[in-house]
Amino acid sequence: MLKGYKKSDSLLFVRKLMRDMEKMKIELNEHRYYLERSVERRTQHLMARIALLESCNASLCDKLACAYKMSATIKLQTFQSAPDGDRAAKLFVLNNQARIPVGRDAPGKWSEQATAA
Repeated sequence: MLKGYKKSDSLLFVRKLMRDMEKMKIELNEHRYYLERSVERRTQHLMARIALLESCNASLCDKLACAYKMSATIKLQTFQSAPDGDRAAKLFVLNNQARIPVGRDAPGKWSEQATAA
């Protein structure tokens, strides 16, 4: 394999290879260290963002639940304040409509503008 080389040349070649391998090991360890640090920093950053988003989500869920309760209260009050004989207005409220039509063309009939909501 190394027949054309003198003993000293082959020994120098092996030593150079060993030095190069040692340098590559050191460089590989440095890269591994910086990569681990980078992953740790990014993980901490992402965990902080996740915590912030979860707290915002909880806050928004609380506000949404409160809005649903207020909506249900308003519907109940509107339902209870409608005249007993006005079945159409009560059904309108029960069907999750936002507003009760207020205008009537004829007794017992709703106007088209009022029901277009």
